[in-house]
Amino acid sequence: MQFDDSHMLAYKLTLDEFAIVARTDRAGRILEVNDRFCEISKYERAELIGQTHRLLNSGFHPKSFFIDMWKTISAGTTWRGVIRNRAKDGSFYWVLTTIVPETDAAGRVSGYTAIRVDITAQRNAEDSLVLETRNRRNAEELLLDIIEAMPIGVGAYDQGDRLLLCNAAYRDMVPGARDNWGDGRTFNDVIRKSVASGALALPAKIPPDDLEKAVRATLKRYKTGGQASTHELTDGRWFQAQGRKTAKGVSVEVVTDISAIKQAESTIREQIKYDPVTEIYNRIGFDSEIEEAISDYAKTGTLFALGLIDIDHFKRVNDRMGHAAGDAVLRGVARRLKGLPGIRCAARVGGDEFAVLIDMSGKDIGGLCKSAERGAAACFRPLSINGSMIDLSGSIGIAVFPDDGSDGETLTRAADMALLAAKRLGRSRVQLVNEEIKTQHTRYGIILDTLPAAIENRQITPAFQPVVTAHTHMLKGMEVLARWEHPEIGAVSPTEFIPIAQEAGLLSALDQMMMESACELAGDWLTSGMIKFLSLNASPTELATRGYATNLLATLRRVGIRPEQISMEILESAFIDDVPAVVRNLDRLHEAGVMIVLDDFGTGFSNLQAVMGLPLSGIKFDRSIIQRLDEEGMLSATINSMVQLFQSFGMYTVAEGIETDAHLEMAEKMNVSCLQGYMFGEALSFAYADLFVRSNHAFRMSVSAPAQVA
Repeated sequence: MQFDDSHMLAYKLTLDEFAIVARTDRAGRILEVNDRFCEISKYERAELIGQTHRLLNSGFHPKSFFIDMWKTISAGTTWRGVIRNRAKDGSFYWVLTTIVPETDAAGRVSGYTAIRVDITAQRNAEDSLVLETRNRRNAEELLLDIIEAMPIGVGAYDQGDRLLLCNAAYRDMVPGARDNWGDGRTFNDVIRKSVASGALALPAKIPPDDLEKAVRATLKRYKTGGQASTHELTDGRWFQAQGRKTAKGVSVEVVTDISAIKQAESTIREQIKYDPVTEIYNRIGFDSEIEEAISDYAKTGTLFALGLIDIDHFKRVNDRMGHAAGDAVLRGVARRLKGLPGIRCAARVGGDEFAVLIDMSGKDIGGLCKSAERGAAACFRPLSINGSMIDLSGSIGIAVFPDDGSDGETLTRAADMALLAAKRLGRSRVQLVNEEIKTQHTRYGIILDTLPAAIENRQITPAFQPVVTAHTHMLKGMEVLARWEHPEIGAVSPTEFIPIAQEAGLLSALDQMMMESACELAGDWLTSGMIKFLSLNASPTELATRGYATNLLATLRRVGIRPEQISMEILESAFIDDVPAVVRNLDRLHEAGVMIVLDDFGTGFSNLQAVMGLPLSGIKFDRSIIQRLDEEGMLSATINSMVQLFQSFGMYTVAEGIETDAHLEMAEKMNVSCLQGYMFGEALSFAYADLFVRSNHAFRMSVSAPAQVA
């Protein structure tokens, strides 16, 4: 067909309005671009001319992507695909691209014309085509050519739902429109033929021989108008379909090949299952494997076990040799785990913690234990890292499905309990779940399940232990300790329920409840002067929480207790990991008048520099230090010097664990300020503590009262 100047102008206007167009020479240098190219790329035309499309490279596609594209077009073949580009302002945009080689008289490729369609906002190219058809009827043939060449499938149905036209991409993706599409078939006919041909994949719940049910189900999901729907072809491709009605009632359906997107989604789903350091499964991937193993058991009865493995003292490797060496150790252990016989899969589920699924086929518990011990010996052989041999050992806890847990979470928890038992028994050992561990596991579950209600209903109650002055042994304050008498399992120690509260995210609620309960109960002791202070324990994790100090001071105002009547006991572990957050809260409390006391001094990493950097009012020496004073002369001299140093800085000192006359004598020789221990009273329930405080106060008043004159 010959075009006159008016047709060529209409052609150019149409192309400029609809598509993103660029012409390049055979080396890829840009010769011409239209306004839409400038608009979407944010570059001026002068900035683009002479450049290559590498200017727009977003870095998303691998080099092989563009190598394949150049192989195609340099061979004189049209290339179609989806590309993500980067605009001048750094934003990304996606285009459906068709690149057509231009040839000279000799048939050699002389340049390229690229036509792109912006799909970033998921606008259907058909909208633009319909608009172009209405506004430029004289460009109908050109637009039909463009529609036919587009990589997006377009089908139009009249008011009677009969197929008017469709392009090659539509016929390729919609099986029912492939042959004799202009014969007046309806949308229903197209869908029926697509289903009957077997080219359209159906949901698994649809019987393959029930054509009518399959057609109805497909029509329900996939029809012109409404929301976009996705469909799979039996050849593995995917497409998305969405319809619109024109003002004249014509239904325009646009279908887009999203196979690449689906493949990318599948790849991402697989990638998020793997640990980047060791390239074995992570916790997500491992959980998926557990579910698959459980499913296999339901089908075939295949037994399996779950093992949790912890590298002993792994932190020392990082501290001494650096994190690169630590990562090398992790990779080495991962390789060995994968290579062990009978291992269904291996995963890294924590910093230095691994997990394995063990095939139990042909094994009893004894055989499992022996094979696990052989595996541990093989796994924890010394590793050569950067020319240094690193000795390794590990603790392993194993739970067997379904005896130790009938679901993934329960089984993992049982293996974790076995791992903890292995660590408690000295590490470097294999521990299977046994009756004792099952009992602990059951107890753990009961505590975990009932802890929220126990906190809400204040079933965990404060107990009070006296703190007395040295030498005079007069009651000075009371330390608050948490006690829980469980109605089902009896007494539960704080060392047992506090870690569970932290794991379950209940520690803040527990701390708040204990503080409120203790302050309400002891309020009269403080306001009447029967004791000078109430000592509360601050959990390290809560002390690093934003707003901790503000909330505590608000609670004190609500219950009518002055800040200077509260002593907050903190552990040194509170300021090891997040010093700034902890110090901010401590400074806020100190400024308000709250006394800050470092608890358990002498048991960890405490040093004078760290101590002096905190707003401390006092130091409490741990019971283990006090009870060794009469055995180690050098220790006694050291502690005595520290007491004098701390007191010279205005801090008071407390010796806890005073249980014998010898403990008392040694502590008082050091001139500590206060004493605490069973010798002066154990932790008492409020009823007994109230009697203790009031009787002590009455005695003190009677001793200090002036003698009566007869």
